[in-house]
Amino acid sequence: MQSDRVLSKRKLSELVKTVGADEGDGETTIDGDVEELLLDLADEFVTNVTSFACRLAKHRKSDTLDTKDIQLHLEKNWNIRIPGYSSDEIRNVRKWQPNAAHNQRIQGIGISKSVEQNK
Repeated sequence: MQSDRVLSKRKLSELVKTVGADEGDGETTIDGDVEELLLDLADEFVTNVTSFACRLAKHRKSDTLDTKDIQLHLEKNWNIRIPGYSSDEIRNVRKWQPNAAHNQRIQGIGISKSVEQNK
């Protein structure tokens, strides 16, 4: 029995059959090595997400893992948004990029300061 796995071989086989049927491939099977690889990847993914979410909870000084911890990690690090769980609180934060006009104004301020310092 593989109770330490996140996904059982039977469930993985059902998933492969479902995806194969949706794609019109009919009966789809996977090689034993591929099956093991997919099971390992699923375990690693869940471990990674859970571990990082726990660190986020600890960072906000909480002993409880909340949905927002998992959401934040999935959205920021994996670009995965879960329908019904994504929130407006978690937004993409872009670094501000000044335009050319702003850069010229800043340079103008820098030049006027250096002129005043030389007086």
